[in-house]
Amino acid sequence: MDRMKKEDDIKPTSGPQKELVTNVVIGGKKYLVLTEDLGVEKHLITTRIYLGGEIISSRKIDYRNILNDQDFDKKLGELMLRQHEMVVNILKTEKTKEKKTLSDYLYEVETLLQRKKFKDALKLLNTGLEQLPNEPFLLSYYGCLDAILNKNYAYGIETCSKAIEILKKKTPFGQEFFYPILFLNLGRTYLAAGNKKEAIEAFYGGLAFDYENKSLLREIKKLGMRRKPAVNFLPRSHPLNKYIGRILHKLRGT
Repeated sequence: MDRMKKEDDIKPTSGPQKELVTNVVIGGKKYLVLTEDLGVEKHLITTRIYLGGEIISSRKIDYRNILNDQDFDKKLGELMLRQHEMVVNILKTEKTKEKKTLSDYLYEVETLLQRKKFKDALKLLNTGLEQLPNEPFLLSYYGCLDAILNKNYAYGIETCSKAIEILKKKTPFGQEFFYPILFLNLGRTYLAAGNKKEAIEAFYGGLAFDYENKSLLREIKKLGMRRKPAVNFLPRSHPLNKYIGRILHKLRGT
């Protein structure tokens, strides 16, 4: 998801000094762009960009060449508006080009998915993969959404599986809590393709790393399936059941 909100209209304000004010929100940060006429004595128009009350950028233009112009007020207004709009556009261009982190992309994607804006999420994932190619989480989400929206089932399954293999190579030992979401996406991709058996195996593959994962358990419940824990007299969340589950998962080669 793109987190840039619609900018406010440019607002002229009355007073001894003419002003133009625009609020721009980019990436969750609110910038204020303020353009002022400092008066004919200084014959300067200044535009400042504020973030959190601090000036992060400023630009000035001298207008002494129009002081004696017959249409002074009109031309001054045009100069102020032109400079203000230019600074707003430069701000938007520069800030939206800044590289996003994986966390930024995942936050935006999850937000779009919660709002059921699946096409927007897929578009954002495509942009993210241009910046972060072979990033397993982005690949996994992309493969799953592409399969569901565009019915590219074979590609989706291949992409989700590839994401898991990439994560296995790059994730340090003891960081298995990263896996469940990738198996969840793989399972959902199999379901989209009408392959229930492989979907169930994928969901259980994720449970081998997190027996209490609510999303995985929810998908399994929808399918009317429930595998017994390896040690029946212990709860699923018990470390022994988790450990045995991981071993069984590896032995199955999934």
